[in-house]
Amino acid sequence: MKASKEQLIRLLESRDVRRRRKLYEYYEHYFQQQHSARFTIELINADLGYALVNRQDVKYIRAHCNQWKTAQPETSETTQQAVEKKSKKPTWTNQEELKNPSFTGSKLDSL
Repeated sequence: MKASKEQLIRLLESRDVRRRRKLYEYYEHYFQQQHSARFTIELINADLGYALVNRQDVKYIRAHCNQWKTAQPETSETTQQAVEKKSKKPTWTNQEELKNPSFTGSKLDSL
Protein backbone atom coordinates (compact mmCIF):
# COMPACT_ATOMS: atom_id res chain seq x y z
CA MET A 1 0.00 0.00 0.00
CA LYS A 2 1.49 3.30 -1.07
CA ALA A 3 1.47 6.15 1.38
CA SER A 4 0.00 9.45 0.34
CA LYS A 5 2.14 12.55 0.15
CA GLU A 6 0.62 13.95 3.37
CA GLN A 7 1.40 10.73 5.23
CA LEU A 8 4.93 10.77 3.87
CA ILE A 9 5.45 14.36 5.04
CA ARG A 10 4.25 13.43 8.53
CA LEU A 11 6.61 10.45 8.62
CA LEU A 12 9.55 12.60 7.57
CA GLU A 13 8.72 15.36 10.06
CA SER A 14 8.47 12.90 12.95
CA ARG A 15 11.65 11.10 11.80
CA ASP A 16 9.81 7.80 11.89
CA VAL A 17 11.83 4.60 11.59
CA ARG A 18 10.14 3.54 8.33
CA ARG A 19 10.27 6.96 6.67
CA ARG A 20 13.09 6.02 4.32
CA ARG A 21 11.40 2.91 2.99
CA LYS A 22 8.15 4.80 2.42
CA LEU A 23 10.13 7.58 0.75
CA TYR A 24 11.68 5.02 -1.59
CA GLU A 25 8.31 3.43 -2.36
CA TYR A 26 6.74 6.80 -3.13
CA TYR A 27 9.65 8.15 -5.22
CA GLU A 28 11.00 4.89 -6.63
CA HIS A 29 11.06 6.33 -10.15
CA TYR A 30 13.52 9.03 -9.04
CA PHE A 31 15.87 6.47 -7.53
CA GLN A 32 15.74 4.26 -10.61
CA GLN A 33 16.89 7.14 -12.81
CA GLN A 34 20.34 7.15 -11.16
CA HIS A 35 20.56 10.91 -10.63
CA SER A 36 23.13 12.38 -8.30
CA ALA A 37 22.17 12.44 -4.63
CA ARG A 38 21.99 16.23 -4.66
CA PHE A 39 19.68 16.35 -7.66
CA THR A 40 17.48 13.58 -6.23
CA ILE A 41 17.16 15.53 -2.97
CA GLU A 42 16.22 18.69 -4.88
CA LEU A 43 13.57 16.84 -6.92
CA ILE A 44 11.98 15.19 -3.89
CA ASN A 45 12.03 18.30 -1.70
CA ALA A 46 10.56 20.38 -4.53
CA ASP A 47 7.74 17.87 -4.96
CA LEU A 48 7.09 17.69 -1.20
CA GLY A 49 7.22 21.45 -0.79
CA TYR A 50 9.44 21.12 2.27
CA ALA A 51 13.17 20.53 2.78
CA LEU A 52 12.70 17.26 4.68
CA VAL A 53 14.99 14.88 2.79
CA ASN A 54 18.72 15.02 3.38
CA ARG A 55 21.80 13.31 1.98
CA GLN A 56 21.85 10.58 4.65
CA ASP A 57 18.31 9.57 3.69
CA VAL A 58 19.24 9.18 0.02
CA LYS A 59 22.45 7.29 0.81
CA TYR A 60 20.59 4.93 3.15
CA ILE A 61 17.87 4.31 0.56
CA ARG A 62 20.39 3.57 -2.18
CA ALA A 63 22.23 1.14 0.06
CA HIS A 64 19.08 -0.77 1.01
CA CYS A 65 16.70 -0.40 -1.93
CA ASN A 66 17.73 -3.73 -3.50
CA GLN A 67 16.30 -5.48 -0.44
CA TRP A 68 13.04 -3.52 -0.70
CA LYS A 69 12.28 -4.07 -4.36
CA THR A 70 9.19 -6.12 -4.87
CA ALA A 71 10.00 -9.50 -6.35
CA GLN A 72 8.81 -10.04 -9.89
CA PRO A 73 6.39 -12.93 -10.12
CA GLU A 74 8.30 -15.93 -11.39
CA THR A 75 5.19 -17.54 -12.79
CA SER A 76 5.59 -15.78 -16.13
CA GLU A 77 9.17 -16.99 -16.46
CA THR A 78 8.32 -20.57 -15.53
CA THR A 79 5.40 -20.69 -17.96
CA GLN A 80 7.61 -19.41 -20.75
CA GLN A 81 10.17 -22.08 -19.98
CA ALA A 82 7.47 -24.75 -19.87
CA VAL A 83 6.15 -23.65 -23.25
CA GLU A 84 9.62 -23.77 -24.74
CA LYS A 85 10.17 -27.26 -23.36
CA LYS A 86 6.87 -28.47 -24.77
CA SER A 87 7.64 -27.07 -28.20
CA LYS A 88 10.88 -29.07 -28.43
CA LYS A 89 9.14 -32.42 -28.81
CA PRO A 90 10.99 -34.88 -31.04
CA THR A 91 9.34 -35.81 -34.31
CA TRP A 92 8.74 -39.52 -34.72
CA THR A 93 8.69 -41.49 -37.93
CA ASN A 94 6.46 -44.41 -38.70
CA GLN A 95 8.58 -47.54 -38.32
CA GLU A 96 6.45 -49.50 -40.82
CA GLU A 97 7.15 -46.97 -43.56
CA LEU A 98 10.87 -47.36 -42.93
CA LYS A 99 10.63 -51.15 -43.28
CA ASN A 100 8.62 -50.91 -46.51
CA PRO A 101 11.10 -50.57 -49.43
CA SER A 102 8.44 -49.18 -51.76
CA PHE A 103 8.14 -46.03 -49.67
CA THR A 104 9.69 -43.17 -51.60
CA GLY A 105 8.13 -40.11 -50.03
CA SER A 106 5.42 -38.90 -47.78
CA LYS A 107 1.76 -39.66 -48.23
CA LEU A 108 1.14 -36.02 -49.12
CA ASP A 109 3.29 -36.32 -52.25
CA SER A 110 0.82 -38.75 -53.81
CA LEU A 111 -2.11 -36.38 -53.46
